[in-house]
Amino acid sequence: MSPCASTATARKPLAGERSDSAADSLNGKLVEISGQLIRRRAIGPFTLSETFHPHELVIPQHAHRQVYVTFVIERAFQELYSSGAITCRSGGVRFLPAGEIHENQIQAGLRCLHIGIDQATFDQLNQRPVMPRRPAEINGLAITWLAHRLYAEFSRQDAASAIAAEGLILETLAEIARSGGRQDSFAAPPWLKRATEIVESRFLERLSLAKIASEVGVHYVHLSRQFHKYNRCTIGELIRRRRIQYACQLLAYTRTPLAEIALMCGFSDQSHLSFLFKRYMGLSPSRFRSLSAQDGAAKAGDQQPA
Repeated sequence: MSPCASTATARKPLAGERSDSAADSLNGKLVEISGQLIRRRAIGPFTLSETFHPHELVIPQHAHRQVYVTFVIERAFQELYSSGAITCRSGGVRFLPAGEIHENQIQAGLRCLHIGIDQATFDQLNQRPVMPRRPAEINGLAITWLAHRLYAEFSRQDAASAIAAEGLILETLAEIARSGGRQDSFAAPPWLKRATEIVESRFLERLSLAKIASEVGVHYVHLSRQFHKYNRCTIGELIRRRRIQYACQLLAYTRTPLAEIALMCGFSDQSHLSFLFKRYMGLSPSRFRSLSAQDGAAKAGDQQPA
């Protein structure tokens, strides 16, 4: 489920599938991002591209000439490397160094905003190396807020949008740098990765510590301690953060009423959502929706990202 390379696929080609990639082949070759190109903007030294994948797809091993920071707008993708794998879902950001060989598994309906940075520019920004040396997924509320604001500026294209977007890109890179040392997902044992995956994929369910521990085959006390060690938060905190992130998606890209969003995101009512949203995001849901508004981004009716 990822935002990379050409439409060459390990599965049978799908009718009508097209790519805007300039790549001639994969198999570890350097290629550009794939998918249907919705729009592209050059902003300062950065290239921003919005892409869409209408079909599920597997992209064989390849790499990119540029450093890529990818904001997942809808759906999810998985990226596989020789040392492990990461999964990026709606609201998350992925950092990918240039030349990193990887495979992508793309979920149907994946929509992403990619920030391409040439290596020389990246090296200038990273003169005192603080950025991750390998692929990373960043999923905090700070990065989600920055990514939504960046997408709004990318969409506006008014006189001030370019300078605003460039500033937000630099803020995003700073947040990635801060997040680099917080989590090493590849060092986590398989059962802990599975527990984290359960929380990440089922955060809207009524999960309990005992239920998750039973599913991964460890004692709940051991799960609680190790989960906090590797994820830097408790299971309950991660569930709340993911629910707030999902609320951000609905607020930014749909016109769904706040009361409905509260219930859809697992909160008891609108006031509960508003209280936690302001606590985590520093502003009310209504204010967030207003700041995230952009031409054409709010979808008609009750349509929502999955």
